[in-house]
Amino acid sequence: MGADDMRHAGALHEVRAATRATHEALDAALPDGLHGVDDYTRYLGALLPLAQWLADSWSPAWPEELAYWHDHERVDCLRADLAALDAPASGSAMASAATPAEWLGGCYVMEGSALGARVLSRHVDALVNDRPEVAGARKFMRHLGRDPKRWRCFAGRLDALPAEAVADAVRGARRGFAMVHHHLVPQGVPA
Repeated sequence: MGADDMRHAGALHEVRAATRATHEALDAALPDGLHGVDDYTRYLGALLPLAQWLADSWSPAWPEELAYWHDHERVDCLRADLAALDAPASGSAMASAATPAEWLGGCYVMEGSALGARVLSRHVDALVNDRPEVAGARKFMRHLGRDPKRWRCFAGRLDALPAEAVADAVRGARRGFAMVHHHLVPQGVPA
């Protein structure tokens, strides 16, 4: 493995290591997954600010190869699902990502959530039996699960960041996790 390979293999690792504690705190907030409408509503409501921030931060002036990760449909799906559950839908009021790498770090949180959505979508499907209103609130989960190879492609894109951009990616991932954590975890519980 050459020096170039080492650099490419490090960005994902550095982002993951820098956000591990908050990621674990989020996992602990829903230790058994989504086993009720309240859990599901809280999950959707926590991801909306991140999705909105990513959509609002996107700049068409950024490298064309990043455009694949710009997914404006997530916001629409989240808003529709929250409306179907009669839940409030508040977006992000955070300042936009300053660099493409910071934005990509925020995408790390969203793209990672798609991996977990494969398991959580089964929980949501089970909720439909007891709560029929959930049947009309599965657009986001379906949208996340539409491309099973997406994470692998994203991880490669993140690892392609030059070494000088990794700190921005870490900052973006921390911002993304902080947004989700703020809305998912009851106030007063540390990350």
